[in-house]
Amino acid sequence: SYRDNWWLFGEARSELRKALAGVTRYIATVETAKHRVFQFLPMSILPDNMLVCMALDDAYHLGVLSSRISVLWAMEAGGTLEDRPRYSKTQCFDPFPFPADVPEPLKEKIRAEGEALDASRKRVLAEHDDLTLTKLYNVLEALKEGSALTEEERAIHDKGLVTLIRHHHNAIDALVAQAYGWDADLADEEILTRLVALNKARAAEEAKGVIRWLRPEYQDPTRRGKAPTERETQGEMDLEEATPAMDLSILNFVRSSFD
Repeated sequence: SYRDNWWLFGEARSELRKALAGVTRYIATVETAKHRVFQFLPMSILPDNMLVCMALDDAYHLGVLSSRISVLWAMEAGGTLEDRPRYSKTQCFDPFPFPADVPEPLKEKIRAEGEALDASRKRVLAEHDDLTLTKLYNVLEALKEGSALTEEERAIHDKGLVTLIRHHHNAIDALVAQAYGWDADLADEEILTRLVALNKARAAEEAKGVIRWLRPEYQDPTRRGKAPTERETQGEMDLEEATPAMDLSILNFVRSSFD
């Protein structure tokens, strides 16, 4: 196929297109980045191979992925390129045990904070061409560490509303911990230990045919009338299945927002 169609930039990503057909937007994160940040991208943006994409449009899922619990798992399970963490869908997303049986009122709170976080970051980036997600999160990490901000960092803090972004992250962390039924101030090692145990419990459930779908309307074979493929099991498509054909100006916009 590659020999005969050498003139094509890439092959059609039919599985990703099917997954995205039922959503209004999708979650993306850069494969290799200093900070593990997730955000919604509109359907008008066709992702390139440097983005890991999840065909999920519910801000509840964005909130869970943006939480300290999820990021700890990704940092531990993923690899690195030089000194930058890499997000591997097979190691970071597929095995990650999302909270189960979360009451809808709590889901709605996580959903609201996820929407607010995504909107606030997009707003400040749109208003200030000199800001990027990396700059915002560099300052956010400095705040968390209690470091004194430089004059440049203070300017980024004020223009980028970093304290507001921190507020949304803190709220998400507390709410997602509540969704798991855990204390919000657990040590990193304890969180990872519990996630590994939960992963094993979910694997045992799935061996018995009990699967906790993220998008039941798309994934559950009893609703679709056919068995899901292995790639559909958690309702996401990785960067290797992203449609490569896209406008370069859009691609540069997406990359710059993460730089």
